[in-house]
Amino acid sequence: MESSTAGARCRNCGTHVTQQFARVFGDNGDIVHGCPSCTTYREMQSGGHLPGD
Repeated sequence: MESSTAGARCRNCGTHVTQQFARVFGDNGDIVHGCPSCTTYREMQSGGHLPGD
């Protein structure tokens, strides 16, 4: 499992994101799977950018 400090980059496109962004829009481990560079805010708000089970 990665630490929350590893969540400073988007897993989808590699863009740097802030820790606050990772806490808000990341998964339960603060890992970001989509950011404003590669995902719409609508998808991020609905959780559509997170990987499914």
